[in-house]
Amino acid sequence: MRPDGYWLGLAGGVIVLVLSVELVRRRYVRGRLALAWVVLGVIAVVFSVLPSLLTWLTAALHVQVPLNLVLFSGVLFLLVISMQLAGEVGRLEARTRRLAEEVAILSSRLDDGHEAPPRATSEPGSPPAEDD
Repeated sequence: MRPDGYWLGLAGGVIVLVLSVELVRRRYVRGRLALAWVVLGVIAVVFSVLPSLLTWLTAALHVQVPLNLVLFSGVLFLLVISMQLAGEVGRLEARTRRLAEEVAILSSRLDDGHEAPPRATSEPGSPPAEDD
């Protein structure tokens, strides 16, 4: 590979690393996804700085072309991210459904003339409730 290709890989890895750290800092991305993107950026930087490591790993895994290993790893990474996001969407849908049901119950109670149940949180400025 020409040296230009390694510089391109290094630039891509640094961009992924800096962007992922910035997204975590601004709290756009949290948790496992943030860690996954930071690890991906570090791996990209390491393989671009030490391309012989990628060649060695390719030979150790009996893969013919190093690019095939990189592309296969990228597809697996994106599949895992997609599965994590699908799980998160499912959890958020269940939470939204539960909240909508609770709002509907409270709304029907108010429409029927029943009093609303007491709120669990205290009003601003009032002293905290004491536990017995």
